[in-house]
Amino acid sequence: MRPLLFLLICIGLHSQLNAGGIKGRISTGKGEALPYAGIAVTGTSNGTMANEEGAYEFSLSPGNYEIIFQYLGFKSVSKNITVGNDFTELNVVLEEQALNLQEATIGKGKEDPAYSIMRRAIAKARFHQLQLRGYTAKVYSRSTALPTKIPYLVERRLKKEGIQEGKAILNESVAEIKYRRPASYTQKIISTRNSLDNSIPSPNEYILASLYSPEIAGTISPLSPRAFAYYKFEYEGYFEDQGQLVNKIKVIPKAYGEGVFKGSLFILEDRWAIHSYDLQTTTSGLNISAKQIFSPVQNIWIPVNQQFRIDGSYLGFAGEFRYLVSLTYQKLDVDPGLKEDIVIVDHKKEKPADGSNRKKDLEKLIQDQKEFSTKNFRKLTKEYEKEQKKENKQQGNSDRLVRQDSIVIDSMANKRDTTYWQALRPIPLTKSEVSSYVLQDSIKVVKDSIREKTRPDSLTFKPLHLLTGNTYSIGDRATFYFKSPILSITYNTVEGNAINLVTEWQKRWGKSYQFRVSPLVRYSFGRKRLYGQLETAIGNNNWNLVLTGGEMASQINNNNPIPALPNSIGARFFDRNFMKLYQKQFGRAEFSIRNVVDVLSFNAAVEYEHRKELFNQESARPIFFWSQYSFTPNRPINKELANTGFPEHDAMTLDLTATLRPWRRYLIRNGEKRYLRSKGPSFSVNYKRGVGIAGDVDYSMLQGTVRQDLNLGPRSNLEYYVNGGSFLSRKQMYFPDYRHFMGNEFFFQYAYPPDQFRMLSYYGYSTKSWFFQAHAIWTLQRFALTRIEALRITGISETLQLHYLRAPTIRNYSEVVYGIDNILRVIRLEAVAQFHGSHFIKMGWRVGTSIKFGR
Repeated sequence: MRPLLFLLICIGLHSQLNAGGIKGRISTGKGEALPYAGIAVTGTSNGTMANEEGAYEFSLSPGNYEIIFQYLGFKSVSKNITVGNDFTELNVVLEEQALNLQEATIGKGKEDPAYSIMRRAIAKARFHQLQLRGYTAKVYSRSTALPTKIPYLVERRLKKEGIQEGKAILNESVAEIKYRRPASYTQKIISTRNSLDNSIPSPNEYILASLYSPEIAGTISPLSPRAFAYYKFEYEGYFEDQGQLVNKIKVIPKAYGEGVFKGSLFILEDRWAIHSYDLQTTTSGLNISAKQIFSPVQNIWIPVNQQFRIDGSYLGFAGEFRYLVSLTYQKLDVDPGLKEDIVIVDHKKEKPADGSNRKKDLEKLIQDQKEFSTKNFRKLTKEYEKEQKKENKQQGNSDRLVRQDSIVIDSMANKRDTTYWQALRPIPLTKSEVSSYVLQDSIKVVKDSIREKTRPDSLTFKPLHLLTGNTYSIGDRATFYFKSPILSITYNTVEGNAINLVTEWQKRWGKSYQFRVSPLVRYSFGRKRLYGQLETAIGNNNWNLVLTGGEMASQINNNNPIPALPNSIGARFFDRNFMKLYQKQFGRAEFSIRNVVDVLSFNAAVEYEHRKELFNQESARPIFFWSQYSFTPNRPINKELANTGFPEHDAMTLDLTATLRPWRRYLIRNGEKRYLRSKGPSFSVNYKRGVGIAGDVDYSMLQGTVRQDLNLGPRSNLEYYVNGGSFLSRKQMYFPDYRHFMGNEFFFQYAYPPDQFRMLSYYGYSTKSWFFQAHAIWTLQRFALTRIEALRITGISETLQLHYLRAPTIRNYSEVVYGIDNILRVIRLEAVAQFHGSHFIKMGWRVGTSIKFGR
């Protein structure tokens, strides 16, 4: 068997080495390279792309072919060639495409002709998506990152890993993709190669988004039904390509920035399908350019190659990222009922032929009627899609399922040698990409020799970890986390300086199971006490059991409205002690079950506490003394309760919560459900009881919450949170049992939950009676400052907010907020107006960041 196997390998290599084809360079008449030009075999999906230098190499079996060379803005060139057993050099020169401007081809009128074309293309967009029932394709993808600026502090460390300014970082992958309508994708990674580290497969997920979809990664498509609300269009002319008239449409956003495109879209006349596009957008200050070329296969135009370019800077890093995709369709299943021989007329220009009983399915209507208005055709396509969803549901699939993915990595994916890649790679490497592999190979040799003498970094303690913390890999899917004690030093007036020692051991198994043990040891220098807690948790994506116990100084509001860092800053530098603490010795058991019939979640917690009031340290002193500020007692001031102090006592509480998300959807990846953010509101009911027979508190409280985050367009959304409830009984209560609200009295915050007020006192309006609060945050892409495009494209956004509270001691408290987010991508500024009823109280300013500190 071994000699036979060896013979077969030799025959296979010999056939590869003797494979023929064409190679050469694609350029302009001036000799300038046309990077990433498309090369396709007429009538098939077989094709490739040139590289950045315009060079190409296309393997073909012996025979006669008609080859099409394409580049956006240039005339396509057709060449008839005969391929033998060797490569034939074929250099191609493309001429710039001249546009014709004959209005007779698209009709006359005062309106720009582009609008009529776009109405028909938009009407037919979903039709073109539905035409493909399925396909199998071989996909080659290449990503190249080129760092142009690296911060000095990390430059030396990154250089050891092979990351240098001006040196390309390369990743290649070859995959087989199978698609079935409506949204089922199976991907097998055949081979992957990375110039940084080839020891771990890193498959690039093939970019499956289609411009025919209403949105692509949160960006409104020019072919979306909502396109006219976000775009203007201009007709720039037409040209002929492969026997088809192609209209060039200029896409002009009404307000350029995140969530919209600008550039050119090429639409096929009569078919109203995409011929190609060249579009740009921006996100978080990064510029993104996308180009895609379509080719006719089985009488439908489908994408055969794509290229994406991202450039910009972030936190001191700058660079350029390119992503190339070349597709070869091996099996194409076209829906025979959705044929192209129909006429779409613009409902604003012409009336379609009479006819159409909407109760008939789309296939029948297409057979019976050849002419539709843009408006009616969109409706009919939606009805057809609904019928497809019903059929899908009858086959046992949930209508909540958005997409189903499966990714399998071949065991040899990261072990292919350079000979394999040279035979397989459809797009030649550039000189800089070749040097990237050479450089990384030399770095790998050095790193391998070092690893032979030292332990892996993830297992090695370094003094630097005292400052940064670290996660250590200690076995099969087991980790040990150590948080820097230096970063966990805090200050408050009750404990003085305090330091935490936080560690966590975690073990994972199966698809989502995990078990963790998280000890926390805390030493208070002011109280000269050592205490802490131990938390253990076990569960998976659908259920979780957490057991916690120990002794801690805890905030009176267990929702922790004031984070440790802002409180430390306030106490040390501004003579303000916001955090109010009490001592508790406790044990807590919490069980959560999620995703019951996909929409329900339940949480139950039982907690026992021995509570003790705490007081400020006599030695508590700030660094600076401010005449307008001073430390306040640890006993909070409350409008409803004159004395918020309490005796030492025990408390047993039961906390039950049920949450319903009726509009929740999910996707399936490798057999595992991944839930998406719900487009509709979620509803929660919470019942909390102080169990009198097992402690010194006896009360019950019921509250309800409605939450929703509405997407209103590109980077525009409305999030609201409404909560209300009442205590049903209050036989025995202490101040920690009151219903507290998420107040804020400090100018700096780095995390804002949806129910966080901006200027409300932390405990002033806490109640043991009824309460109602409402919060609304409206984020706008284009409002005041963001009307200036130069500011908008940096990624900043503006917010308008309303926060409202009604309780027995304050009937109508409200805050009106104007905010600017993502300044330099990390800073938030807010101006807050505070009202009691209709009476204006004062203005305040808040500074924050969305970056969370620590773990």
